[in-house]
Amino acid sequence: MRFMLVRLLLVLLAGPASAKSYADAYVALESHDYATALQLLKPLADRGSATAQETLGRMYHAGIGGPHDYTQAAKWLRLAADQGNAAAQFRLGWLYHNGDGVPRDYTQAAKWFRLAADQGHEFAQVQLGSIYLYGFGIPNDYTEAAKWFRLAADQGNAAAQFNLGLAYAQGQGVPKDYTEAAKWFRLAADQGNA
Repeated sequence: MRFMLVRLLLVLLAGPASAKSYADAYVALESHDYATALQLLKPLADRGSATAQETLGRMYHAGIGGPHDYTQAAKWLRLAADQGNAAAQFRLGWLYHNGDGVPRDYTQAAKWFRLAADQGHEFAQVQLGSIYLYGFGIPNDYTEAAKWFRLAADQGNAAAQFNLGLAYAQGQGVPKDYTEAAKWFRLAADQGNA
């Protein structure tokens, strides 16, 4: 929801015509009128709106308003990601990680997760931390894993808090510190991630 509000604000800043169309599409999405949302988003995406492209990509990927279409998801997410849209970069990373609509490629996944993570996208930071932790597509690096988990944990991400707690408990990428581990485990548990 928070990302949808941020996207809506970005579109509102882009200009009145595209803002009204995206606002209408957003209302249609929230009302589960997916046919209308697609009808409104497609022209915006065709004109290069990264926000509309990312939204279309997300809809195709999740099968919102129709069947899953990973090829279309990859197409629209790539267009938005190439414009620097962090949410699209994160989702494109997932497509490469899972091999949805594109060949499975952990190196490409890491590339797109990093681009989004560098913009502060907390979920991309968690995924990049996991990639470094397990060495998917890039060399295993516990220090880098802990760095990315900390960035997401500091934003309140429960999965990152839990993973950072594990890092401290095991001394992976950070000094072994059970007090620090307990702190991060407690923060994650307070959000239901234990």
